[in-house]
Amino acid sequence: MSSKIAASNLSLRQLRAFLAVAQESSMTRAAEKLHLTPSALSMLVRGMEDDLGARLFDRTTRRLVLTEAGLAFLPTVEQVFAQLEAGISALQNSQHVKAGRLRVAASPLLASALFPKVIASFRLHHPQVKVTLLDASVESLPELVRRGEADMAVCTASSDAADLLATPVYTDKLMLVCPRAHRLAQRREVEWQDLLDEPLILMRHGSGLRVLVDKAFAKWNKHIQPAYEVSQVATALGLVSEGEGISVLPSYAISRAQTLSSTTVVATVDLVSPSVSREIVALTKEGAEMTPTVLMFVDQFKKHAGAGLF
Repeated sequence: MSSKIAASNLSLRQLRAFLAVAQESSMTRAAEKLHLTPSALSMLVRGMEDDLGARLFDRTTRRLVLTEAGLAFLPTVEQVFAQLEAGISALQNSQHVKAGRLRVAASPLLASALFPKVIASFRLHHPQVKVTLLDASVESLPELVRRGEADMAVCTASSDAADLLATPVYTDKLMLVCPRAHRLAQRREVEWQDLLDEPLILMRHGSGLRVLVDKAFAKWNKHIQPAYEVSQVATALGLVSEGEGISVLPSYAISRAQTLSSTTVVATVDLVSPSVSREIVALTKEGAEMTPTVLMFVDQFKKHAGAGLF
């Protein structure tokens, strides 16, 4: 009999028997684990050895030890069961996700920059799930989850939500955005100190972005007097595109704006010394397991963010 034919005769029952004996090094303990009699388990292992044409265990008076062939075969069997369990889990989750609803909340910036592509992709795979998107102020997001008005909220990590479970989904970097004709536009990277004498267009005090920017500039103990202070990223981008100054903004927001614009008139450059980033998290209720629907959505979010589509 050829090896291909022999391998095809192996059953999951035999593979499970082999794995149990390999893990327990005892026919008796492995039999108890599988709820079989030692003689029945022994027959399964012997039949498997006959099919493979190789001895898998050396039997001593006290224990069973894997032979060289058994040691070589063990990782393959472990992988078979790992893949089988993963496949069953994915199938079960998919069945749970087939019908239902998902309420996600995010700030207007995140909702407009990140969510359209994620929701479209999620709906393509799970068309029967009704997705509701709540674009609300950053301050209100944790409370929406606490009150059960949102199944999850995506926002920057914050101590204000310490009572909620925060699952990291994306790391966003602050970038310099400037007109394409600006002297800094052609550089591969720019240091924060290079911005000190530039007309800056910054978010107003109180925003998370402004806190990060002020912290980065604090190294030089210089009071920053922006040319403009605005409340919306779109406003900052509009001013930059008209040559009114330069700004520091989240990479995903800039990328989304450039995608939507028919003509790209702004450039983005990496900011270093220091490199400043912020963690984007999915907030859910602490102590409650994420539903399969939420898990699938988070996975879709990570997949797109990791592919650099924003």
